[in-house]
Amino acid sequence: METNLFRYIWQKSRGEQIVVLLIILASIPFNWVSFVVPKRIVNDAIQGGAFKDGNTSTTLMDITLHWPEMLGGGSIHLFDGFQVGQLGLLFGLSFYFLVLVLINGVFKYVINVRKGILGERMLRRMRYDLFSQLMRFQPEDIRSVKPAEVASMIKDEVEPVGGFVGDAFIQPVFLLSQALTALVFIMVQSVWLGSIALVIVIAQAIIIPILRREQLRLGRERQIASRLLAGRIGEIVDAGPTIQGHGVTNYMQSDIAGRLGNLFDIRYALYKRKFAVKFLNNLLAQITPFFFYAVGGYFALQGRLDIGQLVAVIAAYRDLPPPIKELIDWDQQRNDVTIKYEQVVGQFNPDETMVLDEEEDCSNLPDKGEIRLDSVQMLDNRGQPLLSPLSFQVPRPSVVAVIGPPGGARDVFGRILGRQIMSYSGRVLIDRISLSRFSVEKASHLIGYAGQEVEIINGTLRDNILLPLRRRRPSLKPKEPITPQEHRRLMEAVRSGNTPFSFAADWTDYEGVGLADAAELEAHIQRILEVLGCDEDVYELGLDGKVVLPLDQSIIDRITEARKVVAAELSKSKLAGLVETFDPKRYNANATIAENLIFGARKGARFANDTLLAEPYARALMQAEALIEPLVEVGARIVSTVVEIFEGLPAGHALFERYSFGTNFDFEMLKGLASVLAKHDMRSPLDPETERNLMALALGYIEPKHRLNLLDDALRRRILRARASFKAHLPADAANSVDFYDPERVMDGASIRDNLLFGRIGFGISDAGRKVADIMRTALSRAGLDGSLYRVGLNTDCGLRGRYLPARIRLAIPLAQALIKVPQIAILDPSALLATTNKGDEIISRLRKHCAGMTLFLLLGDGSLARDISPRLVFNGSFGVIEDGDSDGEDETEHRTVSPPLRVAEGVEVRQ
Repeated sequence: METNLFRYIWQKSRGEQIVVLLIILASIPFNWVSFVVPKRIVNDAIQGGAFKDGNTSTTLMDITLHWPEMLGGGSIHLFDGFQVGQLGLLFGLSFYFLVLVLINGVFKYVINVRKGILGERMLRRMRYDLFSQLMRFQPEDIRSVKPAEVASMIKDEVEPVGGFVGDAFIQPVFLLSQALTALVFIMVQSVWLGSIALVIVIAQAIIIPILRREQLRLGRERQIASRLLAGRIGEIVDAGPTIQGHGVTNYMQSDIAGRLGNLFDIRYALYKRKFAVKFLNNLLAQITPFFFYAVGGYFALQGRLDIGQLVAVIAAYRDLPPPIKELIDWDQQRNDVTIKYEQVVGQFNPDETMVLDEEEDCSNLPDKGEIRLDSVQMLDNRGQPLLSPLSFQVPRPSVVAVIGPPGGARDVFGRILGRQIMSYSGRVLIDRISLSRFSVEKASHLIGYAGQEVEIINGTLRDNILLPLRRRRPSLKPKEPITPQEHRRLMEAVRSGNTPFSFAADWTDYEGVGLADAAELEAHIQRILEVLGCDEDVYELGLDGKVVLPLDQSIIDRITEARKVVAAELSKSKLAGLVETFDPKRYNANATIAENLIFGARKGARFANDTLLAEPYARALMQAEALIEPLVEVGARIVSTVVEIFEGLPAGHALFERYSFGTNFDFEMLKGLASVLAKHDMRSPLDPETERNLMALALGYIEPKHRLNLLDDALRRRILRARASFKAHLPADAANSVDFYDPERVMDGASIRDNLLFGRIGFGISDAGRKVADIMRTALSRAGLDGSLYRVGLNTDCGLRGRYLPARIRLAIPLAQALIKVPQIAILDPSALLATTNKGDEIISRLRKHCAGMTLFLLLGDGSLARDISPRLVFNGSFGVIEDGDSDGEDETEHRTVSPPLRVAEGVEVRQ
């Protein structure tokens, strides 16, 4: 990016700047005339200067243009005007002055609006340019920056720079035009008064900037301290769970407190300097009226200055200090934002060798070729080898197994080939072209890399899998007429130097992966997930997806029919006992007490488990049905029993998950409750917080799951009575918060699983979930809804960093992203995914079959999965060893001599 702020502004907004400057020039005559009119009002109208020698009338609005002598002199008479008396002249000139005030106000309004729009457009352009520049960094440089600091720079630090953009050229010209007009007018009326004003102005222009230098230094310190604070907070937030786990929260709080104290000291010093300068500036500005009244009044008494001139001078001076003050402020702002701009741009302007090129050529390589590494070496920041010099070549297409422990040279090798690291020595050649010379787009088309890192963006599972295909720029010539809103968005994007392509458009590159339409793309996604062994997990996600009404009646009918098929299949397969259906007249033992109480699908947060006890209606209902004391008693028994069970168990024990009671298990909280209960006098009520915590535990209790024998028939009957009251008396404003269970209806807000089962799977039954899921899949297939279920699964929200996804799908996303774009070279590390299954051999076999025709590098930790792959590159520390595929990876194996096209070069260790 351009390092000089003013050059950047002029290059990007020259046309708009010139338009506003011309408007400013057009406003100067009107500003001058607005100073002349008050003089005429006093001298000609009020004092009667226009009615000397007995004249009772004078001419108003006589318009004559006089040419200067240098242009030949002469005049042009445009309008004769009106004959008016003294009162008519007074009101006429006053109205004329009012019109001039309105005209000058309109000029200021237009100038300020255009200046503001210009500044916002340039701010938008600047942020976009900085983000675009960041996306051209080398991968390791992107990883080295702190996200919080970069976000702070793009969002906050350029904000004042963007605000200054509109003022960069327009503001000084506009303010100078106003100040010079007033100053010249004062000079014309009285040289002495004009000289006094000029001296004060010069003093302000010299003294104030000198005093403000310390402000600028403090401002720079404040900016750097604020940036470091943002970066530190970002680091601590990222490591938040670890910090809590180690109990060092107070230590980290002291770090932030120290940084905030340092920032406070800087800002305190800045405020003292700022207001001291402001006091002096105001003092200098207020001294001038003293001289005007004293000297001007003296000249008026001597007859050397008439009253009209004095009034006009004072009126003109009223408009002189504000632009002068704003000019001084502008100069300070200029210095401040110039420093900020240079600091920000300096962070985004690394050496040109560290910035990747972009181009449109994304053509494929020839079907056959070679990949060669010449003395490729990677060192860490201490000069220690992460990858020792490695040289070899392999034909394209082929399969290469790269074996080694995670986090070592194997991963470094994969990142180099995947162009995730570029700060290595040596050369990586693809068909004799250096990998580093490929543009960003070209390399991304040719290479699919999936390493140990799992980066998941906010959005759906489909969005994440298809992210590599969002690379085809949409057409700017839509088939249908665009709306006015879309036209405005497009024009503003172009004016601001942003990409004109809409984010909501279809960016999917169907042609680049040999697909015709969205239907083929769906099949392509499904094939890849089947290869990775995750298709069943996606169906499971679909079963947990929410049904949101309204739906087409045909789909509702098919869901209702599928529910009947599921019930029939369960009955036929003698598995009906696995599911306890929802019956309004019976307590569902496999549901929580809260679910039995509400007995419906909760569509909002009003009656969610976390907020149920704070909901006035639910609380009042439980009190009316005398449920509070029994639930508190259940919670107290849970605390006493569970604390006794868990005492001495290590963290992470399986029982922790079993006794989670619908929330994250907090053993320390239970111990605290047990301590409170032990000290409690039964004759006095519990404090509200303890009572609420005990009730929350009780509401999450499930007898078959927790097996504490806390529910008797009397409590069940009381809960059933409360269930009926809850439904009967539900407030009108809560009618849309719950969809009560009804076997004849599709439940809005409930999962597809609940809609099909219309019940809960029993706890403690071996493999019940899988058996029931198979039956539901069969029922959905008969109803023609299995494709819809799969799409619902793909539309599952991933959450922040994939927190809503099962571990297997989360680990499969990088592999799916690499395969979805059908690269010619695939570097895949399925080790983490393979660790979640006992079918590693099958996944590797499917991967090799799917990647036939590609050059596939499989990064593996287990050499036994690559017995039949030749060649194999085995890493021992930072050294690479070429082995034949028939070895099992042990030290005492026989190795064949490697011959072309695979060649061992200098720097590669070969075990004999």
